[in-house]
Amino acid sequence: MIASPRMLLVWLLLLGFDTSVQLCFKLGSNHLVGTDGLGWLLAVVTSPWILGGIACYLGAFVTWTVILRDHNLSLAFPITSLGYVTILLASAWLLGEIIDPQRWLGVGLISAGFLCVVGDGDK
Repeated sequence: MIASPRMLLVWLLLLGFDTSVQLCFKLGSNHLVGTDGLGWLLAVVTSPWILGGIACYLGAFVTWTVILRDHNLSLAFPITSLGYVTILLASAWLLGEIIDPQRWLGVGLISAGFLCVVGDGDK
């Protein structure tokens, strides 16, 4: 499934874009506290973090369409669950969020599910 260097790069790009989207939106939303109405909308459309997140969404869209061109949706979509892991790890590393034992268990379960899905291949 992702064994070729090209597809590995595409998958890593997708995970990077998906993770970056969420980090950008979180950082951008931190600056929206206390705004509402048109002030909120203006703050959203002028926020470099929010605009960066939208750009990353575009990057994710492009990489996702490349993946779907080459693989079954029933295999490709479950693999995107790794995004939950990368976002959790990036949130801890870059935002200082705490990962409690229950979340670590979730990371393990998601990772195990990833291995089950990838081990099956494009059948």
